[in-house]
Amino acid sequence: MIKRVGFLLVLLAAAAGAQTKVGTTAGAFLQIGVGGRGAAMGETAVASAADVSAIYWNPALAATLNRGQAYFNHTTWFADIDVNYGAVMLHFDDLGQFALSFYSLNSGQLEITTEEREEGTGELFTVQDLMLGLTYSRSLTDRFNFGGTVKLIRQALWDMSAATVGLDVGLTYRTPFNPVTIGMSISNFGGEMRLSGTNTAVRYDPDPRVGGNNDGIVADMRTRSWDLPVTFRAGFAYRVLETRLNRLLLSGDLLYPNNNDNYLNLGAEYSLNKMFFLRAGYRQLMLDDAEGGLAAGVGFNYRNVRIDFAHTDRGRLNSPQYFSVGVDF
Repeated sequence: MIKRVGFLLVLLAAAAGAQTKVGTTAGAFLQIGVGGRGAAMGETAVASAADVSAIYWNPALAATLNRGQAYFNHTTWFADIDVNYGAVMLHFDDLGQFALSFYSLNSGQLEITTEEREEGTGELFTVQDLMLGLTYSRSLTDRFNFGGTVKLIRQALWDMSAATVGLDVGLTYRTPFNPVTIGMSISNFGGEMRLSGTNTAVRYDPDPRVGGNNDGIVADMRTRSWDLPVTFRAGFAYRVLETRLNRLLLSGDLLYPNNNDNYLNLGAEYSLNKMFFLRAGYRQLMLDDAEGGLAAGVGFNYRNVRIDFAHTDRGRLNSPQYFSVGVDF
């Protein structure tokens, strides 16, 4: 069964188009994965969940968690950029699971430069991105789960900003081959984003051929609208080994983004006594010009507290690190 699933994912990944789509969407921060577990497993999390951060990958996974949880993740991104994610989930036996989440990116203060003053003007600006989400998930049967997240998305660059609403939807199915679960999700389906603000103000001369007229009318330079980074994920989680002390999970996700070619992620997780975890994975297999790809991490569970750490290789760009903590209640 698992060989057939893996072979199918490889064939689908090979069907990627030849024309590049990189840099053709807004809201790029939404594609920075969250959670020490998911990052360490090569971002293969569409079919398996251990904490509420799973709603980022597939909101249906919240239905597999039978307790409330509070969660926070901090990522040290490139160029001293801070990325934070947090979520709180409530579990109701009859109604399902509800979760609130936020996702933020902050560049810190950056210096403004111009063609004339390449060393800097002395002015500073920041880049700030924010997502607020409301998730609902429920089990329809003992094998089938569904879920969705409504998201408010906002980006701010200097004195300009853009906002829109997005939607994530997902499904999971535990197959009759009990060690295998499959899942799929669509992330960031929604409206377009267009930056506007005082930085787009320009002075306009309606007719430069005529003298004596007002040659400094203040006008707004309209910027282009851009789609959100929509991503379709399909994958599996296969529990190869499960004893009282030892567990081994293999996972794979195939991604179809609207701003890049298709690619495949693979990951693995070994757990000892459901307390200590070793994880590894590889991102963006079969993607040309991918930067890095290896990922690894560790995890520790004690009673109702979960702590995870991940280190990822991004090639020449740097090696982001993820630290997350979750508390069940």
